[in-house]
Amino acid sequence: MTLYNPGQEVIELSLAELREIVAWVNEREEDSPTPTTILIGGWAVDAYNPYVGSVDIDLVTNSRTRRSLMHHLVHHGGFRYRRYTHHTTVEKGSGAETVTLDFYSRERANPFEGGRGELAFDFLDDHTTVMPVRGNIRVAVPTRGALLIMKLKAVWDRSFRYELGRSPDPEWEYSKLVKDNADVLALLDPEHGGHDLDLELLGEMLNSHPFLRECIERLPDSSDAREKYERMDERSIRRVCEDFLSVL
Repeated sequence: MTLYNPGQEVIELSLAELREIVAWVNEREEDSPTPTTILIGGWAVDAYNPYVGSVDIDLVTNSRTRRSLMHHLVHHGGFRYRRYTHHTTVEKGSGAETVTLDFYSRERANPFEGGRGELAFDFLDDHTTVMPVRGNIRVAVPTRGALLIMKLKAVWDRSFRYELGRSPDPEWEYSKLVKDNADVLALLDPEHGGHDLDLELLGEMLNSHPFLRECIERLPDSSDAREKYERMDERSIRRVCEDFLSVL
């Protein structure tokens, strides 16, 4: 299978759009004691451990901010509403140079694939911090442990769809799964901040969603994720995953 491997040019385009989006958000939320809009996904991982960046931009926010920002980007930023998911997604560019902005609701829980319950994003209220992305884009992101939980959810959901043949584009789904697994490695890597994890939060979340442990258990066997992340060999990954699970 040929993995989707975005070039540096589209990653830089995504970073430029992220800078503009964060400026728009910060201008409107600068007086708020707690952030309404939180960056998640690959660019949030990059704030903790820069290794490859991201093409997609992912935000958790409320419906009012989502509508306002989508309207602004479509009418003033060159974005367009994505067909079929126009309520939650806008995009800019074409083909391999497409940058996508996905919105996730603070007000509605996000279900796990397979009927395994749901993840309510209000847990971010107490697990958010401000971090710089690529040095000078200061934005609210989940704490490292909270972001790890969100990435494990992404791995679970993509694995479920891919392995059960429920993805309309299996090759794309697998490529995204590889990136999500690589992001988990980036958050766990002890040489790049992986010791700075809230074990109390992680223990609570894995007790509530014990099936997420499977994502960690299977991680050492993903050679594609290892090649994507590049900074850890199989032996190191196995040791880190075993150590992580042993303390939770």
